[in-house]
Amino acid sequence: MRDADPGPYGRLSAATRNIGLLLGGQAGLAASRFAALLVLSHYLSPARFDECAIYAGSSLVVGNLCELGINISCLKFAAAAQGADWLRTVSRFLLLRLALTAAVIAAAFVLAPLVSVRLLRHAEYAAALRLACGSAAVASVSAFSLVLLQSRLEFRRMARLSAAAAVVQILPVWLVLHHGWPGLSGLFAGDVLSRLWIVAANLGLLGAVLRAAKSPGPRPAWKPIARFANWITLSTLIGALYNYVPSIALARWGAASALGTYSLGLSLAGGFALLLNAASTVLLPEAVAANTPEHRRRYLRSYMPGAALVSMTLLAATWLGGPLAARIFPAALPDAVRVFQLLATAYIALLVANPVQFLLYGAGRPHWCTASDGLITLLFGGMAVWLAPAYGAIGVAAALLIVQTGVKAALAAWLVAGGWWLGNR
Repeated sequence: MRDADPGPYGRLSAATRNIGLLLGGQAGLAASRFAALLVLSHYLSPARFDECAIYAGSSLVVGNLCELGINISCLKFAAAAQGADWLRTVSRFLLLRLALTAAVIAAAFVLAPLVSVRLLRHAEYAAALRLACGSAAVASVSAFSLVLLQSRLEFRRMARLSAAAAVVQILPVWLVLHHGWPGLSGLFAGDVLSRLWIVAANLGLLGAVLRAAKSPGPRPAWKPIARFANWITLSTLIGALYNYVPSIALARWGAASALGTYSLGLSLAGGFALLLNAASTVLLPEAVAANTPEHRRRYLRSYMPGAALVSMTLLAATWLGGPLAARIFPAALPDAVRVFQLLATAYIALLVANPVQFLLYGAGRPHWCTASDGLITLLFGGMAVWLAPAYGAIGVAAALLIVQTGVKAALAAWLVAGGWWLGNR
């Protein structure tokens, strides 16, 4: 039996509390990753730091390919399940995730030398690409174990695991400073160790889910899963290309330090991406379940005013805090501050746009999200290639802000102005 509706203020309060819990743990994880990149940016030459940037970008892209809509599909089909039914439902998605991860990692590992030479025009990046495959494999299992906790609304446990992983991830930074480990190896070790900690902490839950795969009983049929996930899968593929656009554009057409500059600015802006991810983690289950006009109206009334207020506050802090950010970046990468401000603005804008777009999943219209993602990637790729030779990392960051914010704002405005969530469309 579902609990009684707590009302808009109760839902907002619960969402705020859960977002705070996730941020408390994940902020440490993001801060330790940024600290590692910041230390390495001072410790390594721009050319060597570019290898770290390629590793960071590639691990993100390979990780996206290992997901391909499985997370959202799992949340959708497990939303109403409990007990043994829940275990059988999520077991189907865990097996899918493991099979997909194995296939993606094997293909990426084999193709790494070809990608480094033909696509990135730097043969020396092959080692970084293969290390990215290794960290992405561990991160895939770790991420799905957190999705299981998200499906059960265990946000407090997610926060504790992320906080502990942040401590584990900072250890390689200490090794870089005190023992002279190569920078790329330190990043790789931090990523793998921190994600292995999360996997180890969730071994009991993962084992129970795997055992449920063999137990008798109903579970979601493949056809409904495929019908729901096909557009999300395409969106994830588009997203992987979108995330790799900066690496391709700056490696092929940017200056020697442009890729490192972009990566460092992106890493600091990751604090805002963290807030966006925490908000999405909390709001997505409710948005996916909002399949009636009244449910969608309550959802928007509860969260949109708060999201708008937070966004305006963060925008002011981002642009007024530029001089402070300049003090921590290395003098060899002076454009990193402006890259940070542009990318942070893009993330902050999504705090308002994404909660509206999430409703499309609950309404069974993921293809609308896919269409907008495809348009963003196409326009962003074109603008990044055009601006990278002359404006470097700042040009690519500006292209992302203009394209992503413009398309997302247009989609959200169309849905809201047309009264779509009220059932008028």
